[in-house]
Amino acid sequence: MGKLYFMMKIYLIVFGMLVMACGSTEQTSGFFVGASSTSSTAGASETVSEAIEQMSAEQIAPAPDDTLLNCTFGSVLDKPFGQNLTYDVYNGALHVDNHYFNEPVVLLSTSGLLKDGLVQAVFNLVEAQSHSVVGLVLRADGADNFLLLGVNGRGQYTIQRCINGLWIPVMGLDAFESSRLLPYRLTEVELTAEVHGNYTDFSVNGQLIQVVRTTVPPTGQIGVFIDSKVNADLDRITVMPL
Repeated sequence: MGKLYFMMKIYLIVFGMLVMACGSTEQTSGFFVGASSTSSTAGASETVSEAIEQMSAEQIAPAPDDTLLNCTFGSVLDKPFGQNLTYDVYNGALHVDNHYFNEPVVLLSTSGLLKDGLVQAVFNLVEAQSHSVVGLVLRADGADNFLLLGVNGRGQYTIQRCINGLWIPVMGLDAFESSRLLPYRLTEVELTAEVHGNYTDFSVNGQLIQVVRTTVPPTGQIGVFIDSKVNADLDRITVMPL
């Protein structure tokens, strides 16, 4: 009996040490979760990303109401993100002032891509911290499940997959790539994603930045991403099947 009590005590001690050794995922750039991949972990990150994306592929994405859109916000009645949008349209832009808030804004359009096509958004950054991001949202299945292609004020671009609020790098890319820097302190930003099959050509202000490969076509509901601490005007949103 004493021996059994001694063995159980050892097991409890070992179990307690293992629990204490478990760490938490660090945040990068104030919002995006997950450590940046390195050359030794890039393959592993891509494997995890592909596995989760394959799981997400089995989910039924919301069907877009339309597949063609070119909204320049010329009228206060323009509602490409639905009738319940709380942001105002005036002076030819949708004004999204998220400067005082710590959570990002994800606006999902009623239009989307059912096949290959082009998605484009033009932002005018009124005020933003250098690390804050504006971006395009592809293949959305809600406000916390989507593919993000964005840039920040430091001239860095980011391509990440958000699944149930968990941020995962795509293709093993770092959270914010520094190998191809855009001009610092961008003010007007034109983001373009041309989807063809499992590939997306991501361009910023007409410059091809990255060809993104995914395990499934990034078609479906689209939208825009405005990070925390950002006051931005959305001048145009375009969805055009090819």
